Amino acid sequence: MKSCELAIVIALILIAISVTVGTVFLIIALVKVRKAAGELEKALHKLNSELDIVSKVSSKVISLTEKISSPVVSAVSLIFYALSSVNKRKKQTGEENE
Repeated sequence: MKSCELAIVIALILIAISVTVGTVFLIIALVKVRKAAGELEKALHKLNSELDIVSKVSSKVISLTEKISSPVVSAVSLIFYALSSVNKRKKQTGEENE
């Protein structure tokens, strides 16, 4: 009977040690996760502030290109249409001469 009781005591001690070791590793892992989450939060705040700057600059660029693009596109399309018309007429007159 004493050997059976001794085996139970040893088993309980081993279980208690394994639970303690598992708890320590879990606490260490949670501390590391907490630190990583804090660093991620700082990085996201920095990224958010930089994205605000990029957003402001891009909106200014968009408004500027909208102001410029309307007359520029009209002028370029007019020039392209004129050149293509001239080129078409040259081809037509070249075919008639042959």
